[in-house]
Amino acid sequence: MQVAEMVRFSINLPDWYHRKLKLWAALKGTNRATLAANIVQARIEANWEEVSRELDAIAAHEGISREELEDRWLKTKDDD
Repeated sequence: MQVAEMVRFSINLPDWYHRKLKLWAALKGTNRATLAANIVQARIEANWEEVSRELDAIAAHEGISREELEDRWLKTKDDD
């Protein structure tokens, strides 16, 4: 398996959730960035089948391949 490149981006959370994240990270003995990354990764994995089906449906609706759709979307600037 190839080692994945790590990507950094920012998120905004309401203060209430930020405080909960800090407390949860303290309980886990980690920092909030690592915990947040683990949460995001877990949710992506848990929802990937549904995401995959939706990508297939959109590509079919647009009359393009899934690969073409992914390439187009991944090249789009994401202002976060």
